[in-house]
Amino acid sequence: MSDQPDSPAPRNPWAPPADVPSQAGPGPRPADSGPPLPPPPPLAPGAEAYGDGAYGYDPSGQYDQPGQYEQYQGAGGYQPGYLMGPYGGWSPTPRNGFGLTALVLGIVGVVLSVMCVFAILGAPLGIAAIIFGIVGRRIAKRGESTNGGQALAGLILGITATVLSAGMLVTIGLSVNRGWLDNGSGMREPDRGTYGSPLAVGETARYDSGLQVTIDGVQDSGRPPATQGGGSALKFTVTVKNTGGGTENLDYGDVSAYADQEGDNPLKDISGQDGFSGQLAPGAVRSLDFIVVVPNADYESVEVDVSPGDAYDYAYWNVPVPVPTS
Repeated sequence: MSDQPDSPAPRNPWAPPADVPSQAGPGPRPADSGPPLPPPPPLAPGAEAYGDGAYGYDPSGQYDQPGQYEQYQGAGGYQPGYLMGPYGGWSPTPRNGFGLTALVLGIVGVVLSVMCVFAILGAPLGIAAIIFGIVGRRIAKRGESTNGGQALAGLILGITATVLSAGMLVTIGLSVNRGWLDNGSGMREPDRGTYGSPLAVGETARYDSGLQVTIDGVQDSGRPPATQGGGSALKFTVTVKNTGGGTENLDYGDVSAYADQEGDNPLKDISGQDGFSGQLAPGAVRSLDFIVVVPNADYESVEVDVSPGDAYDYAYWNVPVPVPTS
């Protein structure tokens, strides 16, 4: 036999510090060791056992609970440790980035989608919010994040932003096609008969869409009823013709007559017409007769303004007032 002393036993890395007296297993503790140790808290939902055995590591053998790591300090003192994560390690930081990103992208996308200039950015931001929202919801269902509500809100806002942006882009496209954005006024302007340079009776104002407007048939319509308070009634005919290749919308078309070029005092229309409205097919013609009250014989002419539809600027005519026949 060798005279060499026995080699020291390998040190257990999980053993408590040397100054902490070891304790026997689950049996009674020494009388001077203080009150019994409190039971550790139960295992949190989703946590798993850590260390050796199905119940985790317990260097003293005093506790045998799932997922707990007891750390002893001083003379047998107890401190609860950390719950283990779903894969046996420490609990990871929640992956809340996807849900938060979806929410931010969705809010920004909705705001931009209702702005004409930036509407084109609403759709891509909305689609990105939808993608991040779906991923964020899946991560939340796996228990890896705590903001599933934010991910859902971002997903809904992303869908809203995409739909609003698409609708705004369609509206802008129709506006360009109909000429609402052709010039500074936002509407189609006539080639002739502008403010300050009116057309004469029988002359035609033409729009680039193919729509043509003419005023003719001017005549005295006699004295208006006494209740209208005028000296004479002026009758004229407004004709709208569609020479273009597409159907034109005449809704909100307007015909007005003024006794002054400033357009401050419109003459009363007693014809009963509501103006032009509806659709005008290619090649179609529509005419309406209007009767306005001329206050007295001092007016030699009046100004008539015609807008054939809400997408068209006004064209102007100087219409002479016929000498009353009665």
